[in-house]
Amino acid sequence: MSDQYDEHEQSERVKQWLLKNGSNLLTGILMIIAAISGWHWWQGRQAQQSQEAGNQYHTFVQAIDKPDTAKAVVLGEAIISNYADSDFAFLAALRLSRIHADLGKYDLATAALDKAYAVALNDQNRELVNIRKAQLLLSQGKTVEAGKAADAIKAVAYPASLAELKGDLAMTSGKTEAAADFYRQALQQLSADAGSRGLIELKLTEAGGSADKPKEIR
Repeated sequence: MSDQYDEHEQSERVKQWLLKNGSNLLTGILMIIAAISGWHWWQGRQAQQSQEAGNQYHTFVQAIDKPDTAKAVVLGEAIISNYADSDFAFLAALRLSRIHADLGKYDLATAALDKAYAVALNDQNRELVNIRKAQLLLSQGKTVEAGKAADAIKAVAYPASLAELKGDLAMTSGKTEAAADFYRQALQQLSADAGSRGLIELKLTEAGGSADKPKEIR
């Protein structure tokens, strides 16, 4: 009897606890289920947005290659606005800057670079934007401003691009020997199959140097 009483007592205690705390327990379980469901929804939404952004970027690039500049600008701006938290927004802003610069619309090119900086997801991307801004200043003949911008950059991810930029600045000032040294430094930072090697080697030759004579810049 005592065993049966103990079991009955335990059962009653469980019932009383459930009556008293059951609503809180149920609420906790529902919250856990909701959190898990929300996480899966968020992951699915992120994947969907990434795919959408990729498709839009592909269409954007096709418009550039066609070329259909007006359509490309509209698509590029839409990508920046709608997918600002993706790398596609950053890439679209960089491409838009190049489009505007090629058309001589330097204010729009600068604005596009500002947007690229705003949506950049890491320091590496922000460094690239700063280099592009200095290059844009140089292309407008603003040598002093470009030089100051270049000096303010601490190249970590793109040392070759910065060295090339400084070589271009030196060439603009007629400092061919210094330019050659910068171009050599740029080449030293690049792999043998880098796509930009050919152009930098041409610049080095124009500066009166050769790639087989590396020299440290101080």
